[in-house]
Order: sequence, then C-alpha cells, then structure tokens
Amino acid sequence: MAVSPEISVVVSTYQRPGHLRRCLASLAVQQGVAGRFEVIVVDDGSRDETPDIVDEARRKGVFPLKFCTHPHDGFQLARCRNAGIRASTAPYLLFTDGDCIFPPDHLRRHLDARRPGVVRAGDCIRLDEPTSRQIDEAAVRSGAFLRLIEPRAQRSLRKTHLKSLIYQLARDRRRPKLVGWNMAVWRDQLERINGFDERFRGWGCEDDDVALRLRMTGARVATALGYTHAYHLWHPPHATTPLAWGDGANVAYFRRPAVLARCLEGIRSRSLAQVSTRVIGSPQQPELSRRLQHVFRESASGTELELLVWPNDAGFSSRGACRLLVLRRDAAAPAAVARRAQAVVRLEQIDSVPAMLDSIQRAVCGRGEDGGAEGRPGRAA
Repeated sequence: MAVSPEISVVVSTYQRPGHLRRCLASLAVQQGVAGRFEVIVVDDGSRDETPDIVDEARRKGVFPLKFCTHPHDGFQLARCRNAGIRASTAPYLLFTDGDCIFPPDHLRRHLDARRPGVVRAGDCIRLDEPTSRQIDEAAVRSGAFLRLIEPRAQRSLRKTHLKSLIYQLARDRRRPKLVGWNMAVWRDQLERINGFDERFRGWGCEDDDVALRLRMTGARVATALGYTHAYHLWHPPHATTPLAWGDGANVAYFRRPAVLARCLEGIRSRSLAQVSTRVIGSPQQPELSRRLQHVFRESASGTELELLVWPNDAGFSSRGACRLLVLRRDAAAPAAVARRAQAVVRLEQIDSVPAMLDSIQRAVCGRGEDGGAEGRPGRAA
C-alpha cells in the first residue's frame, strides 16, 4: 500500500533547465526521508527542454514527481504555486524555486522543524556567478558544492538568524520575512487564506502578501534558519525586477488598505458575492442596508468582510475581518469611526447592485482612486 507523503516540495521554474536539473539532483540525494516526500514542479510555460528534465528525473524514480504547466502569459509565480498546492497531497508544503539547491539533510530538517500552527521562514545563501558555474550536477550529488561556500556568506546568514529570533521575541508583525524560495506552510493554513493571490503578476510581493494574510488568520511565522537553509544559483534578474523594492509593479496592490484574508483569485476563484460578509445596517439608511443585506451573506465559517453602514449606533465587531465603512457620497463619519475602517466606500441607495459590487470590489482590490472607494495609506514590506 502506498504511503502518503509527509511533505510536498513545490518547485517553481521558468526557462532555466540547467538550474532545475541541479535542483532536482539535490532533492534526489536527500537523506533520511525516503518515501516521506513528493515533488511537484510547477512551470510558468517554458518553451525549452524543461519538460524533458522533469521526465528524466521521473524515470529515475527516486521520489514521486508531478509536473504542472500552462501557456506562458507573463510572470505568474502566484499562479504556479497555487497549481502546486492543488497537485500536492501532503499536509505540509515546502515552497522553493528551480534555481535553488539544498544540503542533503534539508528536507529532514524541515520535517524536524514542524510545529502546529507555525509557518517556517527559511532563506538562502546567494551564490555569485563564478561559484554557480563551478557547481555541476556531480558536485550537487556528492555534496562537494558545500566546500565552495565562502565563510562570510555563512556568517551573514547567522546574523540574519539572530535578527529573526529577535523579531520573534518582539512579536514583530512583519518579520521574520517569508520568502518563496524556502518557506514551509501547513496545508490547512494555505486553504484558510485561499493560497497565493493571482492578482500579483510580474516580480515581487506575492510572498509578502501571503505572509500578511497568514498572520491575519493567526498563523505564527518562525525562522527555519536554526535548522537549515538553501543555496541560490546565480542567474540574470528577471525583466520585471525593479532596482528598488518600492518601484515594483506589484507594490501598489500589496499596499492596498483593505485586505481579505481569503483572496478572491487563489487556489479557487470566487466572486465578491461568495465572501462571507456581515452587513451592519443603519436605521437611517434602511433601503441601502436592505439591498446590501440582500446581496451579501454571512456564513457559519466566520466573517471575512464587514460593512458598516453609516450613520449607525453600532460599530465594527468582527476581529480579523476586512472592515469597510459605507457612506453616502456627501456624508462624513467621525474620525474615530473612520480610523477603524480599512477603507471607505461611498454608495447611494439608487445605485444598482452591479455598481455597489463594483465599488466594494475596488476597495478590496486597492483601486480606491477610481471614485467609489477611498483607502488609507498602505504598508511596507
């Protein structure tokens, strides 16, 4: 009888078959985890020998290996990782990239680091171009590549580990930082937030967003650096990689003020009307309240979105929900009430249902400047 894997390794790749070959070779020589893991290679539409590299590794039969791909349509890392989640079977998932290689005890150490409710934030040593060129498949399989790592790189990672421990002790809300090339997450945690948000296209922020939404749902992020780390093989930067993080095309969406913990475009696509929503109606706005209550429903699984129609003697009540304040276009609310809202949506009772949905959708998609919603300043990574 086949044994279910304990950990699924999701490897994202695009047009780097030489790197992927070395990545899979390092997974093939993992020690102490025989029969305990599976690998899912998720490809962003490569048009080279990437499928052949995967077939070659599958024929060797060292570990169960699946391959997911789709036609290339821009850099869609979030889409790739969601495909990996859907194809995986283990209760614990390790995300990495096809340009990373690992020490032979990497998976065993990640399994040792498992704790209920804890997400593990790993990291990598970035290898320079000359060092990366010296590392061939034989060096990966034998472990000889580890002798090429400079001591100063190891010292730098130890400093990062100490900083991460300080962040944990201080209960920092943004650190340790989750980076998609080495992070381990429980399946139920990913399902709770609907995985990665596929509205992120191009370089960056999709892992920052996952970290934010995991923390919103009560997950604790702890460093994995006391257990293991990976090694990142050099390659030229992607065309969408900015010189500075703040200049990235995805930053504006990441900094949207109103964030649903369960994204709309994730493991499963869903509409705004499917979001579990509590409408706190206003006695002074009975028709608008009634129409919103007709469109939105609150499920027994919990409140994801809360709409407070103003004026109102009540206030926001749901912890962890995305909070929107609903005002008429010419109305104002007290500053104390507005501060508790993540965004303000301006509606009229004469608005059509599609217009109402569109305004609320703009609020939770960070497009408040379109006229129906007003956001507050967002966050940094």
